Amino acid sequence: MKDSERFINALTSGNERIIKEIYTKLFPKIKAYVLKNRGDIQDASDVFHDGLMYIIVTQKEKKMEIKSFEAYLFVICKNIWKRTLKNKVIKTDPLTLVDKEAELGTHILEQELLDFYIEKFDLLSDNCKEILSSYFNGLSYEDIVLEHSYASVNTVRQRVFKCRSKLVALIKKDNKYQKIRRWRQD
Repeated sequence: MKDSERFINALTSGNERIIKEIYTKLFPKIKAYVLKNRGDIQDASDVFHDGLMYIIVTQKEKKMEIKSFEAYLFVICKNIWKRTLKNKVIKTDPLTLVDKEAELGTHILEQELLDFYIEKFDLLSDNCKEILSSYFNGLSYEDIVLEHSYASVNTVRQRVFKCRSKLVALIKKDNKYQKIRRWRQD
């Protein structure tokens, strides 16, 4: 069983041993992101917990296949933290009222965008998924050369470019893309 499936089953069933493994393996990356972006350890813990809760709720409502649990959780936590920062700014301004329904609607749309992106990402070759995952997770070209045993940095640059181009083509070819473009322009 893949880690993604194992982690999701553990979250939905409450398997404490594997949930501790999730925390051990994945929390440091979320913590580093939050700390780099004006947060503290408590913020990181809250964001990580909220991200896991989101996965539990959505998996119980609508079971979907997640190829890379780590990447999926990271993006969810990143979105939660961005929204949290935005709300902190809004809440410090006493004249601004936060419309919770609009906030929830935005979150749902962001998640739909993420699901659309993941659907297209999953259509790429395994090699493209690996190299783009490394690239999108912030690894330098030099680190990718070492991690994936490529010949040179130029080879990695070319692979990243080709794989990103394939991903963009898959996205633009889908009819949902036009709807998303119109929504983003409004």
